[in-house]
This record gives sequence, structure tokens and C-alpha cells, in this order.
Amino acid sequence: MRRINFESELRSVFREIGKIAKEMGYSVYLVGGPVRDILFGRSFQDIDIVCIGNAVKLAKVFSKKVGGKLIYRRCFPNATVEWVDSSKIDFVTARSEVYPKNKVALPKIRRTKDLMVDLKRRDFTVNAIAADLNPAAFGNLNDPFNGLLDCQKKLLRVLHPDSFKEDPTRIFRAIRFSMELSFDIEEKTKKYLYRDLKFLKYLTPERLWKEIRLSLKDGSDVLNYLKKYGVLKVLGFSYPGQGFLERIDVGSIQFGVNPIDTLIMALIERKSVSKYTFERSFIRQVKCVKELDSKALRAIKVVHKLFQLEDYSLLYLFARYPKNSIIIENFFDNREKLKPELNGEDIKKLGAKESPEIGKLMKRIIEGRWIGKISDKKGEIELVEKYLGGRDVSW
Repeated sequence: MRRINFESELRSVFREIGKIAKEMGYSVYLVGGPVRDILFGRSFQDIDIVCIGNAVKLAKVFSKKVGGKLIYRRCFPNATVEWVDSSKIDFVTARSEVYPKNKVALPKIRRTKDLMVDLKRRDFTVNAIAADLNPAAFGNLNDPFNGLLDCQKKLLRVLHPDSFKEDPTRIFRAIRFSMELSFDIEEKTKKYLYRDLKFLKYLTPERLWKEIRLSLKDGSDVLNYLKKYGVLKVLGFSYPGQGFLERIDVGSIQFGVNPIDTLIMALIERKSVSKYTFERSFIRQVKCVKELDSKALRAIKVVHKLFQLEDYSLLYLFARYPKNSIIIENFFDNREKLKPELNGEDIKKLGAKESPEIGKLMKRIIEGRWIGKISDKKGEIELVEKYLGGRDVSW
């Protein structure tokens, strides 16, 4: 029987959990990614404890022991415990999953008292390894699907041929794990993946975009993998091109912008945004961006449109129109300086009437600052006085 060696801090926590579980008549196991990562010297963040029993009751007792915060999870007796040093452990009640036969949908979930049943429902063999936390067998490994061997071979293998059909989101996870772990997708698993790509189209929008967002957290390079494995094609998404992706990477660092929404804009740039269940604010951003092109970016009045855009939209323009990228850089660097020092009341005191005259003057001031004709409050006052004197103030 192979055993796992935990570092001292984790070992004391896990022993305490095992002790509490025994007193409650439960069995507990560390499962999935943390086991894999500990065995191969990788860092990890999420800790999942499977409980043969009631995970919430176990979590309650443990949270009191460590003085932690108990967070309940919906739909199934699961809970998370957080405590003072930002430590976090998820407690999950062991379960089975039964997927509907003729449609892509979430499975029916039932409790189980069999660890094997819980491990069998998982996505890949390398995530179906469990470390025993019960006092009598502490550290013993349960590896019914030879996940350790696949870890050594650096292979991702599904547990059964219909895995991707049952849950098409596993296709995204296969690609993410392949990138994160530098593992190859095993040949039969790859065959099943290609065969079942079509089932991605039957995911609900919520599940689909959740997986896409999770995938994009790994950076823009994931789009190359999604293209390679045919995911973009089957979903009808655009591939923005390697040059675009490289400019996104550069711009996101240069301007400090999270590029996830930018990359989603690129994926759907040839689609009607109204067909998707995005938030209204994102739909408005997409529509604004589609109104702009290289010619529009060179117009003076574009500055008003740029003020309407979120940073991720500006990043999209920076990457999409490299010949005009200096315009977007200039806006990022100087947008605070573009805002007028005069406010509406100031302009009114100088003799201007109510809106829309005041609004018109504010726009002209911004345009003047944008092209470098106005640099201070004095210049703004001169423009207002010029307008009130009947002279043209357009640029």
C-alpha cells in the first residue's frame, strides 16, 4: 500500500479532521487535485475533503475547533471552513451522479457510503486518487483507476468512454489540465473528445460561459488549444489570431487590465451579441466597440466614445487595430488630464445658457485637450469666451 507524506502543518490539520470524523462515526479522505499535486511536489490551493457521512456536520465541529467561519453550499450537504490565516477547506459529502441518457444536463445526485462510487464519478484518473485521513489508515492511498501511473506518464485519461458525452464541460477541463500540468491527452481519451465535441452545443449558456471564463483565467494561449481541439469551430466562435493574442498579452500588462472580457469580445466578434445571455453592460460595450474602426479612431470626436468604454473594451481596440494603438495608449495615459477643470456651473457663470449649450462646450474642451490645443483652465476659459463672442470653436 502506497502512502502519502504531508508537510507538518497539513498533517496536523488532517489528523484532527480524521479524529473528529472517527468520533462522529464518519470516514474522511483527501481527494483529487491536492493528492496529485502533493505526490508530485506541486503547489495547490483548494483542499477537498470527502466525507462518508454528513459533511456539513463534520465541518461545523471542525470550524469550532479552529475558530473558523462556516460557509454552507447549496443543493447538497457540503460546506467550506475558513479561518484566520486564510486557510480554507471544502467538506463534501460522498455522492454518486446519474446523468440523463438522452440530453446534456446536470446529473441527479445521491449520497453514497462507498468511496469507490464517489471516485468513479470524477473526470480523469489523475483526479480520482484519495488519501485516507482516518486514524487507522492515515496517509494510505486509494487509487482504483491507476491515476498514479497516469501521473507518472503525464497522461490525462477519462474513467469511461461516455465521460465527455455525459458532461461536455470536461472537454474544457481536459484542455485546461493539459496546459496547467503539461500532460498529454491519452489517445483514446482524445478520440472520445473529438467524437463528443458536438455535445458542447447543448450546454446551457450559463455552464458554457462559466467554463470559458475559467479557461481564459489561464491566459490567452488557451485559445490556441481550443482552436487545436476544434472547440472554437463547433461553437462557431472566431479565432482572433496569434498577433491579436500577443498584443492582448502586452496590453493587459501595460495597462493593468484583466483580459478575460476582451478575449470574449474577440470570440464573438462575428456574432450578434443579442443571441447571448450576457449582462446588459457587456452588450452595450460590444455594440460601442463595433461602431469603431481604424478610420473612426483617427477622428477627433472619438474621444467621447472612448470615455464610454470600459478598460477591457479599450484593450480590445488596442489589440484589434495595431496601427492605431498609439491612440489607445494616449487615452490610457492621459484620460484624467482630458477631463475639463471647468464644471457646468463655472461655464454658466461665464455667460453660457443651460444645456445643451453647456454640454457642447464641455465636449469642445475635451476635444481641445485631446489634440493638445488646451492644456489648462485658462485655455478652457478662452474657448468659452471665444464661443460666447460668436466665434467658431470646432476643431
